[in-house]
Amino acid sequence: NSCISFEVKERKKSNFLKLKKLALIGGATEDVIDPWQSTMFGFYTDQGFEGEAIPMEETKLYKEDLFGLKTLNERGGVVKCRYDGLTHLQFRDNQDMMRTCILPLLEPYALQIQS
Repeated sequence: NSCISFEVKERKKSNFLKLKKLALIGGATEDVIDPWQSTMFGFYTDQGFEGEAIPMEETKLYKEDLFGLKTLNERGGVVKCRYDGLTHLQFRDNQDMMRTCILPLLEPYALQIQS
């Protein structure tokens, strides 16, 4: 947004980059978020809603690193977890997703708490 000052944009980017990890979770059977690829920062092409969706790495916000997504990804902070076969409401309760995507990201912090 061109109405946001440079200082505000830089502060938001700095805050975003304080994240150590960002889990992006979605799948082709997502039935609420459209396109489903936007669960992983993908979006429609220039052809609009009739066009195909492009992956995060091909979007302007990523290529121009508008809020730090590219920087976070390049330092290994973005984790994409794709689970086809789950609807929007099923993600929350899916034990496999929790075990394979979320818990491994939390383990380092659990070890710090125990020490």
